[in-house]
Amino acid sequence: MKRTLLGLAIIAGISGAAQAQDFDLTDMTPARPGQEVESTSTVTEGNIVVGNNEKEAVAVAHQQLVDNSEDGIRLIQVGSGTGILSIGSAFYQTYDNMNATLLSKRAAYNQAALIAKRQLVSNGKGVDVTCNNLAELTIDTIDTGTDSVANETSGMKERCIESVNGSLAGYVTYDVYDDVDSNQVRISLISTPKTRSQVRENAGAAIVTSDPNALFKQIVTDINTGVLPPMGAKILTHADTGEVILMGYGSAIVRDNDNPRVAKRLKDVAKRQSETRARAALLGTMKGEEVYWQGGFNEEQLESTQQFEYTDPNLQDPTRVKKLDNDRTQFMNQLKASDEYQAIASGTLPAGVQTRNFVSADGHWQYTVAVHSPTFEAIAKEAQREMQGRGSAQKDSSGRAINIYGGDNDKAANPQGASGKVSEDDNL
Repeated sequence: MKRTLLGLAIIAGISGAAQAQDFDLTDMTPARPGQEVESTSTVTEGNIVVGNNEKEAVAVAHQQLVDNSEDGIRLIQVGSGTGILSIGSAFYQTYDNMNATLLSKRAAYNQAALIAKRQLVSNGKGVDVTCNNLAELTIDTIDTGTDSVANETSGMKERCIESVNGSLAGYVTYDVYDDVDSNQVRISLISTPKTRSQVRENAGAAIVTSDPNALFKQIVTDINTGVLPPMGAKILTHADTGEVILMGYGSAIVRDNDNPRVAKRLKDVAKRQSETRARAALLGTMKGEEVYWQGGFNEEQLESTQQFEYTDPNLQDPTRVKKLDNDRTQFMNQLKASDEYQAIASGTLPAGVQTRNFVSADGHWQYTVAVHSPTFEAIAKEAQREMQGRGSAQKDSSGRAINIYGGDNDKAANPQGASGKVSEDDNL
């Protein structure tokens, strides 16, 4: 008898809590098209990968999806539970205007991420499906003493709509990839027992467990040595204390402009966009986000064989027809398909969320990382308590209407504002 995957997971050495391994994404090498993945202890059946080693199982699952060149999911079963890996991809277009190329690319990243999120939700909640299928067959035949002719027509109409909606939390970005040869981007998201439990345990925690300077140094080291994805989230664990650190990623395109003043303003806008998106990504993985998708298609087909045609304008008089020398065949099919994706993150982030901004080496991308940890949250709340005043300001109704015209003076006094280092490193 063929063993079930659950049986394999138990029998193949993933038995007992002592041998169970937690999912850990540290040092995992993401798959690339055509790579070989060594596997000695994984078993695959359908879209489920079972293994003893979580690193190997995730690599095998990812490589399978990449080699299939398709969006989809793989379930990964190891001792600590089941992980879900989801890959979404999308194409972009290149243009003479670099701004347009980069905007098209970022939109493709966004679409790929939404596809991956939709797959995570639909795997857990299922998909609502409505399909309407219609077939029509007609025949018009005329017989006389000398002739027998017929016109035959068949038609098909099919309309299907699918939809998914549900909450999604506790996922992180596993891999991003931009294939510049095919103008295609790919985003891989993963949700594991460890990421889900870490997010649950982190929410609401506000206890100083780590040295803030050491904590921030680890975060900066991770940012500098890893890949900055344009969107998504990541979880770090403090090396010494085990404190969970959640990171949300955001990005924006730094638009080019020949006017230096306009270029500076566009750079500022990109920074604000990037910061907002990073905070939204952090909020989405911490508090959850609502994911909606509706897709469907409408297909119509017409196929006919004609042996005569009416000469009667009303196409009804059988005595007024013209017999064709040869059968006239016709075929036409029209397909319209659509997909609509939406992800909504709404709520209030905890106190103490830190952000760091980066510009890519080529200057085209603005990145932001929003970071939350219980240590940062506790410090921010304590600082807020210390800064709160006891008194309240009183309104003063005296005054006059202001003059909004004039006052410009190129030679007016212009004392330099505060410039320089504010806080000493030892005090941070």
